[in-house]
Amino acid sequence: MNITADLFPPIWYWSFDIAFALLLLLATNFLEWNVLRVDRELQHRFGLSLVILVLIWSMRAGVSTGLGIHFFLVTTLHLVFGWQLAMYAVALAMVGMVWIGKESWQGIGINGFVSGVVPILCTYSLWRIQRKSRLNSPFAFIFLVAFLGAIVSVVASGILMTAIFLGAGVYDLEHIVSQFWIYVPLIALPEAILNGIFITGMIVFRPEWVKLFDQKKYFN
Repeated sequence: MNITADLFPPIWYWSFDIAFALLLLLATNFLEWNVLRVDRELQHRFGLSLVILVLIWSMRAGVSTGLGIHFFLVTTLHLVFGWQLAMYAVALAMVGMVWIGKESWQGIGINGFVSGVVPILCTYSLWRIQRKSRLNSPFAFIFLVAFLGAIVSVVASGILMTAIFLGAGVYDLEHIVSQFWIYVPLIALPEAILNGIFITGMIVFRPEWVKLFDQKKYFN
């Protein structure tokens, strides 16, 4: 999902830009820089993920003026790299979108929240819930965190997007429902399937790639 920042007063997109920058600084503080510097394989996987993310985000469908939809794949990023690197992936992907002319600099913060921060928060919350539960099978991780996490991420991002449009007085609720929410089920299920497939494949063939997947817990 993406929003055109030009539709909003400067106070709106600058507020999101500042908030997004602060969250990025927080991620910087918790990022394991020593691991990232020496792990060449991790660097390559992160770089490839960035390229894929920009390609996926660039393939968007405009559903109304200033409003578009696209797949996130942030649930997979979060589970594979952790929330810190996932935040950086979102930020760098947004810069890439600006570079190819798909976004404006002003829109990095607002779209970073809609397409990145909210999915990361949703995935992290479900991961914490599943981790504390007694469901310790790989299937629980795949379906409750990857699959369901992706669906919840799409819905939650849609709610935030709706709140932003209503709060700024850009569109009324009827317009948003008729032009946007009718498409949410069409993107939520494929989003969940894509993330589920990616995480399943990595758990089967490369479980060590999925940072938040505890092999000792799920395979014992």
